[in-house]
Amino acid sequence: MNISELLKKHKILPGETHLINIGCVQLSATRETEGWRLVTTDSCPDDDIHLSEEATLADYFQTGKSNSLLIAPALPAKPLVFKGTGLNVLPSHSITLFLKIPLAFQIYFSKIQPENLLREISYKRLSNTWFGEPDGGEPAFALGSEYYLNMKEIFINGLEAICPVNIKNSSNSILMVQRLIIRTENITLYKNEDKIVTSLVQIEHKGDEGGSVEYRYSKVYNGEKQEILASPRNTSGNSLLNINFHFIKNIYRSE
Repeated sequence: MNISELLKKHKILPGETHLINIGCVQLSATRETEGWRLVTTDSCPDDDIHLSEEATLADYFQTGKSNSLLIAPALPAKPLVFKGTGLNVLPSHSITLFLKIPLAFQIYFSKIQPENLLREISYKRLSNTWFGEPDGGEPAFALGSEYYLNMKEIFINGLEAICPVNIKNSSNSILMVQRLIIRTENITLYKNEDKIVTSLVQIEHKGDEGGSVEYRYSKVYNGEKQEILASPRNTSGNSLLNINFHFIKNIYRSE
């Protein structure tokens, strides 16, 4: 799929209807005099991808006279939990792995700004899960256990982002990565040639002393030019260490 064609500005005049394919979601966008009528249908009803409820849409939006519709990629609205089954990091060693994350797509009118957001569509339904203790954890989406050690080996369908994760084990014991939380609200989406790549998730594990997590731009993975497609959802400026400390305490826990 040509992601550039999807993310371009769509000019639709009053009375016109354009069909826009977002994977197996077909968006029918009709420009009314003072607004937009948006209808989605599943164009691949027999495949094994179950669309999320948010991908079902048949609504009218009163917006005024703008004839422009824009689509922007976004990461899932809840954190993602990766199951690192059989993944171990020895003391004083580090590993870089790559995850595939299904994208959501936000529909805006006129320009990309929060008050112009009409709807967010998730083309693929992710299973709900719980991260942490029953009385002190948080809801999340299950990402699964698939990972890659070489970024060049990853095939993505244009509706997915590659997420590079570096884990450094600074403790004195083997780190068994059983459940790892990726806090998508802190991640930026970059365009690197024909791929969408997230910020580098850089984790340092220090055993009982805790650790740290940083989400940052990487020239190696995000490209020489910082071509940002989507900024992080989290703009509160809260400390990443505090936000991710629960991950450090629960990295050994299984479901």
